[in-house]
Amino acid sequence: MKDLAELLEEELSEAVEVKNPKSLHRYISLLTGNYVQQNIHERQYNELTGSIKEMLTSMQEGFRRMDERFAAQDSRFEALQKQMDERFAAQESHFTSLQKQIDERFAAQGSRFEAIQKQMDERFEASNRRFDDMNRRFDQQHKLISLGFTALVLVIAAFNLTIILS
Repeated sequence: MKDLAELLEEELSEAVEVKNPKSLHRYISLLTGNYVQQNIHERQYNELTGSIKEMLTSMQEGFRRMDERFAAQDSRFEALQKQMDERFAAQESHFTSLQKQIDERFAAQGSRFEAIQKQMDERFEASNRRFDDMNRRFDQQHKLISLGFTALVLVIAAFNLTIILS
């Protein structure tokens, strides 16, 4: 950089008439300083741009790989979903079959229960008839005993009356 400054100062001093060599030297120093700073800035900018481009490329590659992973996960998820649907369908048909068997058993139990209920009703009716028969017999026996006591009382009264009258 020093060489550039010296070269510029030498060329400019030969090209134009220099009134103040110190001023020319400061001018060249400022010019080359700005040029150096600009050059450094451009180099840093280019490095930063390159780094950003590398980072973008890296990020795009990462996103592409993530998309591939997501696609693979989606296909796995769809396979699992299909498998679960098949299992649920199998369980549902099994449940339907069991429900049908249970319904048939309840229907059979219902008819058996109705038969038992009918038998119990018949037994209660028979018991009621026997109770009614026994009640009638008791009433008849009660009437017969009442008639017998009444007849006995009449016979005793007649016997006492005959004894008293005789």
